[in-house]
Amino acid sequence: MRAGWTMIELILIMVVIGILATIAISKLSVTRDDAKLSADVSNMNICIRDMGNIYTATATPLKNIDSSACDRVVCYTMDINSTHIVVDINTTAPFYCDDLQNVGGHLLGTYQFSGSSIQR
Repeated sequence: MRAGWTMIELILIMVVIGILATIAISKLSVTRDDAKLSADVSNMNICIRDMGNIYTATATPLKNIDSSACDRVVCYTMDINSTHIVVDINTTAPFYCDDLQNVGGHLLGTYQFSGSSIQR
């Protein structure tokens, strides 16, 4: 008697591997999108803190902020006035920003800069 795999067994193994690979690739793309969204929320948080630090340190009205974190923000829009900023959802953002309200919605709103504090 000869030991080995039959052609049907090999085809079934290849089908199972193909199904597992399809599932793994779809999960990987979802994880990548979640990581991009999480990084954007983190950048927005750092951007708001940078604005507050610059305002407190210089005691000057806010203008366009020179912050690398602010430059990398994609999912949010910022309307910067002299003493406050309005943070809103970017409606032209990539599709991975669709879940922003649930993940980073706590950063949306108006931030007032006065004295040495940031008030929301």
